Amino acid sequence: MMFRTAISSALFAGFAGATPLIPLRVVESSHENPGRSLGELVDGNLNPDNGLDMAGGQFEEQTIVFATEKPLSAQVFQLSTWHQSAEKGCYPARIEFAVTSDDRPRIGGNWKPLRPDLVVTDAFPWEPQLVRVIENVIHIGGVLDQMVIAMRAPTSLTGVTGFRLRFIPGEIGHPSGRETIGYSHEGSFVINEFQAQMDPLRSSNVALGRPVRASGVVYGGLHPHFLTDGFPASFSHPEEFFPARGFYFEIDLGTSRALDYLVLRNRIDGKVPERLGNYQVQLFDDDGTGNPGKLRWMAWMRQDGSHVPNGGRDIIQAEDGTGESFAGRFLRILNPSDAPVRPQVSEVEVYPELHPRIAAVRADGRAIDLTDALPPGTKTLEFAIAAGKSDPVPELLVFRWRRPGADGSGWRECRGGELVAISCEVPGVYPVEFQARHTDGRWSRQVQTHRFLVPTPWWKSAFHLGAVALASVLSVAGLGWWFSVRRLRHKLALAQAASAIEQDRLRIARDMHDDIGARLTHMALLADRVRRSPGQEAPLLSKLAGEARDTVGALDQIVWAVNPRHDTLGSFSDYLCHHATGYLADAGLSCHFNLPRENRGAVLPFAIRHPLLMVVKEALQNVVKHAGARKVAISLAAKADRIELTVCDDGKGIVDTDDPANGDGLANMRSRLAEIGGSCAIGKSPSGGTQIIFSVPWTPAS
Repeated sequence: MMFRTAISSALFAGFAGATPLIPLRVVESSHENPGRSLGELVDGNLNPDNGLDMAGGQFEEQTIVFATEKPLSAQVFQLSTWHQSAEKGCYPARIEFAVTSDDRPRIGGNWKPLRPDLVVTDAFPWEPQLVRVIENVIHIGGVLDQMVIAMRAPTSLTGVTGFRLRFIPGEIGHPSGRETIGYSHEGSFVINEFQAQMDPLRSSNVALGRPVRASGVVYGGLHPHFLTDGFPASFSHPEEFFPARGFYFEIDLGTSRALDYLVLRNRIDGKVPERLGNYQVQLFDDDGTGNPGKLRWMAWMRQDGSHVPNGGRDIIQAEDGTGESFAGRFLRILNPSDAPVRPQVSEVEVYPELHPRIAAVRADGRAIDLTDALPPGTKTLEFAIAAGKSDPVPELLVFRWRRPGADGSGWRECRGGELVAISCEVPGVYPVEFQARHTDGRWSRQVQTHRFLVPTPWWKSAFHLGAVALASVLSVAGLGWWFSVRRLRHKLALAQAASAIEQDRLRIARDMHDDIGARLTHMALLADRVRRSPGQEAPLLSKLAGEARDTVGALDQIVWAVNPRHDTLGSFSDYLCHHATGYLADAGLSCHFNLPRENRGAVLPFAIRHPLLMVVKEALQNVVKHAGARKVAISLAAKADRIELTVCDDGKGIVDTDDPANGDGLANMRSRLAEIGGSCAIGKSPSGGTQIIFSVPWTPAS
């Protein structure tokens, strides 16, 4: 459980988390274990048999000094120590933390004690007198089996080079009557690990300090807001008597965001870790009134019976679940099972997409606007990267960039606003890729690209000089020829337009005959059966009504295809998504879409979108009838010279695409696409099922 003392309003309003750990090394200790390395105190291993045992030095003050890799300046430090042992109560009684700016931190150096503003432990259950802060010393009660303690403290010292831990003897009732430093039977204690973070209140984790709501009763003292307080030592879970299935924690992020990844952490004391397993994560939109609305994305995690390790974390990304988009305002962590006291979470971190940008450009030392063309003959190009307009904590983000395909094209890090230079001696295109790093140390998955064009001066281009001379000679002759050809081109364009209209009419007639005609014939047969089958009118009329509705739906699809208002890439994407979702849902299949966000207004003429829609419908029909699949993925990519539409399933696959047993569907798809210059490639999907790639030539135009 968590105990707080002297809580300032500023800290309470903005709990932090997920800032990178400060790299440390142990430089001195007043006590050592024979055969054990002091490096175990900063190796990240939290196991009870890893670390330092103070046995033998329990009646004297003990000190450990840690050094940083470089001087650090921060307003707040967060320091944590782990004390876990096979022996009960093997943790310290008095702790003091201090910092120094000495060039070489040592026990006898200049140290400035830190006064904690906030102290947190993993003590369970609630112990109101467990921790007290007197002056700069943290006094800990001796009623627990083990201890993980974390504290936050402000400091005015700049250029911090080291941290000091003092373990001070106290009167704790040792049989000898002497003061000791710990609560074990011998008066000693174990320290497994020491960790430090700076400015933990500032992070790109947008869940920090956000309100958390529980759908039911939580265990006494385990407040829901512990999930976003930035301390992995604190946690929350429902009461044992509360119904397990459907219990959830809900975090309000304040606004809908497109997300990069989520992090869920398990409690760090090693108790009941299985309570963070077999859980669901859901993202909801705002319904317009500040409450959860539409479910946009959902993932079912660790259904295999596994759980997040002690003190470990699950990193959840868009591909771990399904839905419209990996975005939303409300995040829920839900228990979908009957297992009690779940979910149990120590910390939830939410990292949004980051979209850095080029903020400044200089050509040969002269500043130019990003929208301006580079001057011809530029030799040195400089640019700076900055956070996107909606990126959190822009002053803390770190960036990296590279030139793809160039010599030495590896990633190079830079700070925001820092000018970096590339040589551009040769005129041409210089693409640059760049991305931002979250405050927890992970790089965002959004990679931005910018292409710089260095033009060749026209007076240095032999081609341009020759072109000017040739144009002078041919301009007069070409002018007369142009007038004669213009008339012929106009006539040819009229003929081609008439031919295109005729082809569209033939396609509509074929679809009406193949689909609507067949359905109407079936309806006529059903009507005859109603007349000839007294007593069976009800089921036959029901079937006739269903066929009539299907016919109306098919006719609606043909009307949609013919309507020129839908001749855009965006309209085609929306209709494809609507049709596939409804069709596959009726068959019990889930569907994941990857549709383009760009060029939605680009023209996609009837001659392309109608055949493309028909082959996709044919492909989905084959999946439902023959594939034995559970999931279908549809991807639409609008490229510079063509459209590629991919349909993947996780079914049994097609052994032989030329086998007549596969039906006429594959031949029909190839035939439809061949009429518009397209192609159909059939193979094995990454999930082991069937993958069909439809490709048709297309030039985007608005």
